[in-house]
Amino acid sequence: AHCISQWGHDFRPEYARLGNVRQRLGNPPTIALTATATEDVRADIIRRLRLSDPTVVVTGFDRPNLAYEARRVPKVAEKDAALMDLMKHEPGSSIIYCATRKAVDEVTATLNHSLKDRSVFGYHAGMDGVVRTDNLEQFMSTPNAIAVATNAFGMGINKPDIRLVVHYNVPGTLEAYYQEAGRAGRDGQPARCVMLFSFQDRFTQEFFIDNIGKEMPNADPAAIEERKQRAHQKLDLVLRYAQTHECRRQMILDYFGDEAEVANCGCDVCRRGRGDAGPMATAISVSDDVVLLTRQVLSAIARLNGKFGVGMVADVLAGMQNEKTARWNLQQLSVFGLLKRYPAKRIIAMLHRMMEAGLARQRDPDRTFRPVVELTAAGVAVMKGTQPPPGTLADLVVARPATVSRKSAPPRDDFDEQIDPETADRFDRLRAARLELARERQLPPYCICHDSTLKQIARASPRDLASLEQVKGMGPMKVRMYGEKLLSAMNDL
Repeated sequence: AHCISQWGHDFRPEYARLGNVRQRLGNPPTIALTATATEDVRADIIRRLRLSDPTVVVTGFDRPNLAYEARRVPKVAEKDAALMDLMKHEPGSSIIYCATRKAVDEVTATLNHSLKDRSVFGYHAGMDGVVRTDNLEQFMSTPNAIAVATNAFGMGINKPDIRLVVHYNVPGTLEAYYQEAGRAGRDGQPARCVMLFSFQDRFTQEFFIDNIGKEMPNADPAAIEERKQRAHQKLDLVLRYAQTHECRRQMILDYFGDEAEVANCGCDVCRRGRGDAGPMATAISVSDDVVLLTRQVLSAIARLNGKFGVGMVADVLAGMQNEKTARWNLQQLSVFGLLKRYPAKRIIAMLHRMMEAGLARQRDPDRTFRPVVELTAAGVAVMKGTQPPPGTLADLVVARPATVSRKSAPPRDDFDEQIDPETADRFDRLRAARLELARERQLPPYCICHDSTLKQIARASPRDLASLEQVKGMGPMKVRMYGEKLLSAMNDL
């Protein structure tokens, strides 16, 4: 029934007409079933089906035999290595969900090459129907088989002995994740649900969001825009789930409105100890500069007292004189402008690093899809100086270029050690824009332009197309095809 609601994770416009069908049939007794409906989706289903005073039954969302995990793997090679490690340690039947058909094909090929003793079957809507059906049937009937699939691999999949579900890419909603991960362990035996995430996954999902409504050219533009905004909010929640240092099972239950409370549930966070990010115990030492910067960021979070989101904390640290900071009189805080040497987007990246390290977390106590950021117990300890920052923050400070002689100068491509934060920020945004261009054109990113070219653009910081054309590696054709997008991304402060 979640297909009926425009807020559901698998909305299908034709399903929304079922309310009219019921009315024409004389409003017969109707039951609507779904395993993945939040409170707002349930209300929308009732409204669209025109149900009068229905009985609403919400059973438990908890699956105690499932162990939830999430791993951040920034690079594709690291993600493939993590996936291979999971598969080699899990001999049982498994499903690997990918966000795109291309990823399905690539992961299937990789596993077929590396796991000679396992049966691996791909599945996505772009396959020939006969091949797709045959792969599904073979997966269902083959012991210890592996399916690599998009979300087209959906309803009706009820193989009871699936021991592992891996999300190779971040899904678009927690509803989709819960439904897909829930295909594990239907025999009641222990099973694992692992999300491998990188921030690049977000760009893929945002591409899908941007295409919402294109299949309905006559739809109300305001309604389409509202759906897009809601989709972005739901994607943010998935990323929060992936990065949380609170119990993952509890976050899922809270999201669906299940009031059950769990403790030490067996998710990766609970296994480490709630609020403890694990890396806190690392032996890697951090510099005095990192200690100072970390405490400055944490102090700002503390001074805002869990009332504002990441963007507002960044504005305060950057010393932004705007309507928002003025309205709340935040310009009077001692931490205002403490990091004005950094652009706000760089500070936002630092705040996310604090959350990844378990020093801060986001919450949405009022379920408004406007999460606030607050310190964890570990964050308070680091801020007060009773505990050092974790070793994972050792690279938090980007070194500024030193004055060196030409003879001793490092190679030109030693980019990361030789740039200031502003240039690094431009480079990050250029790479994100390149990835978006590559996905739009279905090309490898290097066909848009190489990293070396992006680095030169980031250094030169051109402000117009003519200046961009002067950068080595950019010619008139590339400027004409990609210039506006690259300039817009780089200069969008």
